[in-house]
Amino acid sequence: MLAVFDSAVAPSPEGLRQPGESGHGADGLAARFRESRPGAVTVDFGGGGAMAYSSHGQSPFLPRLFGVVDDIFCLFQGAIENMAVLKQQYGLSKTATEINLVIEAYRTLRDRGPYPADQVVRDLNGKFAFVLYDRSTSSVFMAALPQYILQFFMQS
Repeated sequence: MLAVFDSAVAPSPEGLRQPGESGHGADGLAARFRESRPGAVTVDFGGGGAMAYSSHGQSPFLPRLFGVVDDIFCLFQGAIENMAVLKQQYGLSKTATEINLVIEAYRTLRDRGPYPADQVVRDLNGKFAFVLYDRSTSSVFMAALPQYILQFFMQS
């Protein structure tokens, strides 16, 4: 999984910046990701960033998912253990996936409530990491459980 955004959308830590080097922008990184992973899918946001996804080498216990709903793009890896309760809370169908849940939780955060982002993430139990990009607002929402962060970044 790869998500790269323009600094106007999501500023990166200073240690990850390499000014002046060509081929390291969103387009270059997405192209390198696609070349190195069989069957990779890349979505380019036209200068705002890019997301890339591949199921190559994924764990059956911590699957990778990619989904889009109403111009909200989401990369997800892992599993949410309390899906049944959260599907009911957000009014989702029984067939909804983790992607549907994360997108609906984000929309609730964005549109309907004065919920702090950490409260929305705190309600999700399991091992997971996700990156969500809302193209309509040029916003990024991402989270990973602390014990899962290292494993997520080492596998991706």
